Amino acid sequence: MIPIPVAIALLCAFLLVLLDTLRVREAVLKGVFLIGALLPAPVFLFVGVGSEVVGGWPREAGIEVAVTRLNMPFLVGEIVLFAFVAFYSLAYFNLKDGKTRKVLALLLLLHAGLMGAFVARDLFNFYIYMEIASVSAFSLVAFSDEKGAKRAAFKYLMLSLLASYLFVFAVGLVYMETGYLNVGLITENARDSRELQVALGVALSALVLKAGIFPLHGWLPDAHSKAPTPVSALLSGAVVKAPAYGMILLLPALPAGEPLRLALLAVAVVSIFFGIAMALLQKDAKRLLAYHTVSQMGYVLLGIASLNFLGAAYYAMAHSIFKGGLFLGIGSMGRKSRELGTFGYRGDAVMMASVIALSLAIGGVSPLIGAYGKGLIYSNLSWPWKLAVPLGSVGTLVSFTKLNSYLAMGRGVKLPASWKLPVLGLALTALAGGLYLGLGLNPKDLLYLSAAFLIFQLLKRAGVFEKSPSPGGGEVGEEVNRLTAVMVAFILLLTLIQGV
Repeated sequence: MIPIPVAIALLCAFLLVLLDTLRVREAVLKGVFLIGALLPAPVFLFVGVGSEVVGGWPREAGIEVAVTRLNMPFLVGEIVLFAFVAFYSLAYFNLKDGKTRKVLALLLLLHAGLMGAFVARDLFNFYIYMEIASVSAFSLVAFSDEKGAKRAAFKYLMLSLLASYLFVFAVGLVYMETGYLNVGLITENARDSRELQVALGVALSALVLKAGIFPLHGWLPDAHSKAPTPVSALLSGAVVKAPAYGMILLLPALPAGEPLRLALLAVAVVSIFFGIAMALLQKDAKRLLAYHTVSQMGYVLLGIASLNFLGAAYYAMAHSIFKGGLFLGIGSMGRKSRELGTFGYRGDAVMMASVIALSLAIGGVSPLIGAYGKGLIYSNLSWPWKLAVPLGSVGTLVSFTKLNSYLAMGRGVKLPASWKLPVLGLALTALAGGLYLGLGLNPKDLLYLSAAFLIFQLLKRAGVFEKSPSPGGGEVGEEVNRLTAVMVAFILLLTLIQGV
């Protein structure tokens, strides 16, 4: 039963292509798309927690899938976000355009790929579904008419393929050493060896790149900011979570020493603060949000590296909800221009309340859902790694104080309810999720908010927000080569640090 939701999304994607070829009515296409988007949720609820081997084969030869306490938050975050994005997409894309209709099929492939990756319990099938999601993702980026979108999609494609090949190479090494691809069987049979250490270093590097974590984030700001708004929401809210789940599969299965975990903790902390610093300097609103994905994925890696997988999973779920909502909100208001100061939510109470709530959620303010995952991650960290969580929260709140100060000055334009309601829905989900998980008001948040406002005022007077780094450019091939060189250096770091 567990693979059925994935099969539903794949079948509906196939039907969409077939029905589009047969020139059926637009209403039928929308109906099939919504079935593929929404039906997996009740099926997962009916199935519940458990595991099975597809086809009843022996575990050694079959494909094991599972719904557990660890992957459930990833699934919930993806399914909730995709449901809101599905309704938004039907209003956003012009389906009378024959080219645009194919977007719906690609979105369902992305949905299926992510669900398949999250339920996979063997490395090869995890890879296959992660690739289905990746190929759909950079195809969707290329659908954007925005200047620079094709360049961003090409860079995303090249680096994503590089990471994929390296991941498959690492999986091959694991299979050669243990004789298994099933994560449970690998865990039982893996013995410390140089080959497995190399495999772990290469695989983790590939997943760090696909997750857009510093220093392998170079493709992310362009891809996430140039994509159509609903695609940006899915890229940032869900697609980067699949590689994070891959790290949760790998780390407990293979021998990972303390030096490797310390290196990952350091990378996570640097990613948190690098993302915040770059976001503070952005004048493009979607690019500001994109750099916050680099920062927020640092929190997820912080949980993974400290072996607090449940904390990482809950923060990944929270990030899916509030970051998806922020991209939909900012993308709706900034449809004509994304430059800060040229648009806003003044006079639009719904968008104002939604964006402010989502901004507080990403800052980890209670009782919104972001505080729960951050609390779990913080509780399992040792000194001084603990400092990264509250300091990162203050930095994030500074950045979103800047964003909201610009939005509060700009008058909102009239937006269709079909654009505003998904943003409001995700904001209410962030609040309801936090209350469901038992969060109440936390007096410490007043301290964080006050510190953030004070730092914002100091930075504003110092003229920091007037500066903006060059967005880059030049030959895309040269940029890919530079990012590849960084990737090679990162692989060497993760392998040599294990004493290979």
